[in-house]
Amino acid sequence: MTTCERQIRVGGTGRPFALDFGAVMTVASALDVDLGLLADVLPAAEAAIVSNLNGDEDAGDDAEEDE
Repeated sequence: MTTCERQIRVGGTGRPFALDFGAVMTVASALDVDLGLLADVLPAAEAAIVSNLNGDEDAGDDAEEDE
């Protein structure tokens, strides 16, 4: 994922809100990555990356939601 660290979509507020999946998949294809596997894990990776970039401390922590 570090190869694609600059493939971030940024909103009008200047905060990142998504990865550019097209660009990520293009880079992955050029690197001969398993695109099926990447397509499966990319949404979860995107959520964690965007949350981290936005400073969300509980990013990806579902334990609190279950309580």
